[in-house]
Amino acid sequence: FVPILMYHHLVANDEANAKGAQNLNVTPEIFESQVNYFINKGYQTIFLDELRDGLKGNRQVPAKPLIITFDDSYKELYYVLFPLMKIKNFKATVFVISQFLDGENYLSWSQLKEMASSNLLEVGGHGLNHLVLSEKSGEEFIRNQIVSSQKIINERSGRPVKVFAYPYGAYNATAEKVLREAGFTAAVRSSGGVNPVCAGLPYEIPRIRIGNAALSNFGL
Repeated sequence: FVPILMYHHLVANDEANAKGAQNLNVTPEIFESQVNYFINKGYQTIFLDELRDGLKGNRQVPAKPLIITFDDSYKELYYVLFPLMKIKNFKATVFVISQFLDGENYLSWSQLKEMASSNLLEVGGHGLNHLVLSEKSGEEFIRNQIVSSQKIINERSGRPVKVFAYPYGAYNATAEKVLREAGFTAAVRSSGGVNPVCAGLPYEIPRIRIGNAALSNFGL
């Protein structure tokens, strides 16, 4: 059982109220308290790709592994998340919407590259522009959203992109096929809680949507 946490925004309460969707917004103070909680409980953070290697028997994972993920690559990750990562020495995965970077509310490519060069950040894909991947879209559309984004992030971040988060949590057999052919080792959903991570299903891995809730609510 490997807890995989899903976050989006790290913002103060007034900003969170303006943005709505409270379970997607966590205040910096609460997030830091959650990080301290995990450290005190003996959890050790790993990357999704490291988990996949562990499931294949190619890497030893910690006794209490934990994966922290952020969707959408918002700009506050550089100013809030990154300094805390360096102080507390924990890892995180950020899923990037390639066409949104350098936008007003998003990380710049230079910020992402700096974060990735610390070796504390795993860079993942989240599509070209955060569109739903559905069977109605067709394989060409899905392939463009996944593979074109992967190539852009590879080039701009200087890191190989091997993991993916489905926009809005929507996935299907075609998306999984494209991910496999493009060399992705794992993909995550936006729900599912703490479930066994099965080596045979690396493209349907569940996550916990934490928000500002008490961690004890999730049995962590």
